[in-house]
Amino acid sequence: MNNFNTPDLPEKKNQVFVNRTLNMSSIKLIGFDMDYTLIRYNVPEFEALAYEIMKQKMIKEYDYPEAIADFQFDKDFIIRGLAIDTESGDFLKINRYGFVRTASHGTKFYSYEEQREKFGNGSIDLSDSRYYIIHTLFSQAFGCLYAQLVDYFDEHNMRHLYKTAFADLHKCLNDAHQETELKGNVTQYPERYIYKSPAIAETLTKFKRFGKKIALITNSDYIYTDKVMKYSIEPFIKGKWQSLFDLVVTSSEKPGFFTGSARYLRVDEETGLLSNFYGAIEWGGIYQGGNAAILEKHLQLKPSEIIYFGDHIVGDVVTLKETIGWRTALVVQELAEEVPILSATAHLRKQISEKMQQKEDLEERSLVCREAIWCNPRDPNSKPRQDLEKIKEEIAALDNEIRDLLSESQKDFNKYWGEVMRAGNEVSRFATLVERYACIYMSSVEDLAEYSPFKYFRSQRRFLPHDPVQY
Repeated sequence: MNNFNTPDLPEKKNQVFVNRTLNMSSIKLIGFDMDYTLIRYNVPEFEALAYEIMKQKMIKEYDYPEAIADFQFDKDFIIRGLAIDTESGDFLKINRYGFVRTASHGTKFYSYEEQREKFGNGSIDLSDSRYYIIHTLFSQAFGCLYAQLVDYFDEHNMRHLYKTAFADLHKCLNDAHQETELKGNVTQYPERYIYKSPAIAETLTKFKRFGKKIALITNSDYIYTDKVMKYSIEPFIKGKWQSLFDLVVTSSEKPGFFTGSARYLRVDEETGLLSNFYGAIEWGGIYQGGNAAILEKHLQLKPSEIIYFGDHIVGDVVTLKETIGWRTALVVQELAEEVPILSATAHLRKQISEKMQQKEDLEERSLVCREAIWCNPRDPNSKPRQDLEKIKEEIAALDNEIRDLLSESQKDFNKYWGEVMRAGNEVSRFATLVERYACIYMSSVEDLAEYSPFKYFRSQRRFLPHDPVQY
């Protein structure tokens, strides 16, 4: 018998972050994704399992060298928002303007000079089919293994296989999630891979108690959904987990659920068997497939009366927002660790800001000296020249202090890529999508428990460069 210990979730202050005004009083239906939204996985354990399964598939089903069996999973190498260039084997962290701020080739990071030479000052067009974006935590094992394959191909002069290997590995990832080995392990040993969620159960119960309709809309099949919900949610409510929801839709095929016209099938709650049916979908029903348009029509809901919570920035948020106009909420699990770090290092960023201001003041003084030297270039011992040399020394000393403070402020974030929501000192491309498309975002659904079901969420005023500092 296996005895597994699932680590405790990190402690944090519950908080919902607001991008645009959202009046919860006007919301009638709250929809939820399941995986990484209502169900929280032990990411390192789950991805380590997926990694081992994909390695074996690549060897046994795609005839890749036995040597890759010795590869080891690095849980830190992949973060959400990275772009993979499937033709060059590069991994890119990109800012909101499309410029590369950190890059590696396989697992080997470019130096500042190498990166500048390769990517220059041009922006990356991520609409190009050569790029694959890491949108969810489900891709950690996939990305790590691909990076290690790139390293292997480089060592064995097999660079022509970058793109082929990416396609093969992507098939392995999809197969792993469709076949029984991955999800079978999860349902057999849920204590290893899934966190129990009393706080999430309490949050859903609270919203239901105050008159909100609650829906589960997931891409997972009903049998798997039933097993993980029984483990994670059901022990903390009265009755079966299904009774917590006013509507359940499994195998929804998002984002197609939001844009397509697939028909609904009815699911038998006890057996999971499917059956055709004719007529309207109803509150209390359990279904497979379907589409959002029929949901709105049969349940007599307007798009503005529905909010959907998910973890996939494109499948659960961007597509939904651009097509049907539901309100959107994104779960960014990484914030549970990153927000406390930001709070703990606030004093360091304050010091950095102060020293940057000192540097700017010195730079302004240096410009005055340079202008004076320009007007009197023949005197090598002039006071402006002496002052300029002294200022340069002071700026160099400040640069060293700022570099040390930056290093100290970043040391507890991901050791390869830093913060998920930033690319260097700038906003990351991922954070830009969050800001543009997610009405609200948070680290966990349970963060909602701190707020009234009738809360009026208001976004903070966005300051522009020309706004007065004191405003």
